[in-house]
Amino acid sequence: MIRTVTFIVLSILGSLITTAQEIKTYKGTVQDANTQVVIPFAAISVYNDKDELIDGSSADDNGQFQLKLSKSLAYFEVSFIGYKTYIKPISEIRDAQNILIELTVTVNALDEVVIENNRATTQLKIDRKVINIGTDIQQSGTTALEAFDQIVDIQTDLGTGSLSLRGSDNVRLLINGKPSSLGAVELLEQIPSSNIKSVEIITSPSAKYQADGISGIINVILKRNLNTGLNINLNGSTGTKRYGYDVNGNYNLSFMNVRFNASQSGREMDSKQTINRTFMNGETQGIFTPYDFNGLIRQGAIGLDFFINEHNEFSIAYNHTDDYHSFYNRSQYFNLTDREDFTYTRNSEHTHVTSVLNTNYRREFSKTGHFLELDYNLNNNKNDYPASDFEDTIFLFNQLITEDNRIHTLSLDYSLPISKKVLIETGVSWNKSNSKNNQYFRSNQADATNNTFVYKEELIGFYGLTKFNAYKFDWQIGLRYEAFSSESENTLNSLNTDLNFSNLFPSIHLSYKFNEDITFGIGYSKRVSSPNLHHINPFQLGNPFFRFDGNPNLKPEYSDNIELNYQNNGEKLNWSIASFYRHRKDVILWVNDIEDDNVQVISFQNIGINHSLGIETTVSYKIAKFWDAFFTGNYYYTKVNENNLNTWNDLYSSNLQIKNTLKISKKISTDITYRYTPKRQNAFNFIEPRNRVDWGIRAKLLKNKLTVNLRVIDVLDDNLMKRNTRTAEFNQRTVWKFQSQTLGFLFSVNYSLFKNKNKQRKRKEREYRHNDSNN
Repeated sequence: MIRTVTFIVLSILGSLITTAQEIKTYKGTVQDANTQVVIPFAAISVYNDKDELIDGSSADDNGQFQLKLSKSLAYFEVSFIGYKTYIKPISEIRDAQNILIELTVTVNALDEVVIENNRATTQLKIDRKVINIGTDIQQSGTTALEAFDQIVDIQTDLGTGSLSLRGSDNVRLLINGKPSSLGAVELLEQIPSSNIKSVEIITSPSAKYQADGISGIINVILKRNLNTGLNINLNGSTGTKRYGYDVNGNYNLSFMNVRFNASQSGREMDSKQTINRTFMNGETQGIFTPYDFNGLIRQGAIGLDFFINEHNEFSIAYNHTDDYHSFYNRSQYFNLTDREDFTYTRNSEHTHVTSVLNTNYRREFSKTGHFLELDYNLNNNKNDYPASDFEDTIFLFNQLITEDNRIHTLSLDYSLPISKKVLIETGVSWNKSNSKNNQYFRSNQADATNNTFVYKEELIGFYGLTKFNAYKFDWQIGLRYEAFSSESENTLNSLNTDLNFSNLFPSIHLSYKFNEDITFGIGYSKRVSSPNLHHINPFQLGNPFFRFDGNPNLKPEYSDNIELNYQNNGEKLNWSIASFYRHRKDVILWVNDIEDDNVQVISFQNIGINHSLGIETTVSYKIAKFWDAFFTGNYYYTKVNENNLNTWNDLYSSNLQIKNTLKISKKISTDITYRYTPKRQNAFNFIEPRNRVDWGIRAKLLKNKLTVNLRVIDVLDDNLMKRNTRTAEFNQRTVWKFQSQTLGFLFSVNYSLFKNKNKQRKRKEREYRHNDSNN
């Protein structure tokens, strides 16, 4: 019943329409009067005949703007730093759909001008959703993981260390289009949100992207400073048992740009977990564990961009991260069958050292959009996990797991505009990863053992893609070929693997514009999840309650995905709705078992066929000039074909978020966000409903050079995670209190120490590619 009501509510909200009113649309382009180069983010103000400001907007990153006005107007005023303010009377406009604004450089201006603007929080494109980090008060001063926690489309599970899209944790996480050997939660906790430009949620990837990731791709785009001259930003934060600071900036000499970043953050946590188990043999077990965590992350990065000439650019960048944290878990075992209560203690440490080297060459040809790009990325990662376990005061064992991972990615991409309406893209990529894992184990009852697991993986991909426009239809059609191979050696049980798979992965995207406000889209893509290191590796870190087992006999999982979306943008009310269907074959799912010592064993299995569908909607409404309201909701359902592994075959999840942003004055704004997560049903467990209220306030001072933020997380202190697990061997109820998701505060500041206000390269900033490396 709850699922039905939720689905109906989302459908009704997604079907809202704007109130009919007399509105006239004005569209145009802002460009340099001399060079005819478009000017992104120019400010457009609209005045009536009494010289009163009645509306305003800004050009997008292509220099284009659109205004919908229901009031009479007298003239447009267009301004941009480094250019003379331009006034365009309404009487001079002959075609309201093709207004051309040409700005003239001021006499004392330098050759180049600053490009700066606060972009909209969310942008919808033909195959992805782009969320700009930093515009939302609730994402200020956080890590990337905490910023994700404010994005309803992404579900974070700190208990399992996983991310989910559309009800599935089979998602591919990339940083600047690049993979990492670290787990998702570990990786995102290393990145300050102040270093993030945007997050791309790609639920219907085109053939350009590597086909791995059944439910899609999450691509984190880091900032790449290119402003001319010297620019330095300082960031700092402090809060509940945490602190952080970083400095980032660049020095651009026109022919060369130097960009840099350095950060340090420290955190303590005392999250608490309570477990109550009942086994099928009648035994019971209770465990209370306070997790004492102490972590320190240091990070540094430097990059060089060489602007060889107008058509050639070469970049090289290096990033180093040192991440250390210790755990002290003193678990109290109680309510035990046939034995006394006892204390189980684990002392453990995690050390992650990662270095990333990236080189990129781009050749721009005369025609806009015609380029050749070569990119190489090397990711070196070493991890150490020492642990010592005791029962009461009796030593049980020492364990040391070490990981040495190396990932190479090489890609070549070519883009050729055939005409103004036709574009062809093609490319080739090569990925290779090597991993060597070692496990040392010494107990009080046996001699020490030392085992090794070696894993090698290689992927070669080719793609071709065409984009074209016909009437009001925008088409994107592509085909990708991938050849995957992997091999592994395991000295623990002498089980070796040698896997080879290849397949074609088509994609089709179609977008139709009913008018400038209403767009309908449909997309299809084929995806794969090949057995990888995470599925096969037998040496993965667990804890006294559970451990992982690798499965060398997995088959690849394939999915066919169909997506529909609809957007309607009005003067005050904007809304969108999307739905999808996903057919999955040979689904890879982790399953639960229990050992004789009541330790939970987690391994991956192929479980057959799943049918998934879902609906998502977003509504934004400008209640008043100072008040913006947002509603976001989703519902996902999966039907699992009958099998003897799952406890439940009807799986579902949903999320609702209501956000109100109010501008108290020109300098001060506040945000109140409410999030409700109804019951989430998984294959072996369900998570009870959760409520959360977050509040934040932001002030911009010293001519906007200083930004101050204050956030209070989980104001009502009621955001506990309660998970109920049922298998053929046991029932378990777990209550988690994650300190980062329950009541706490965070105070953060951003200060522009040096900021060049006079110029910015007119060269269009190159975005990171999003296939196997960049896009």
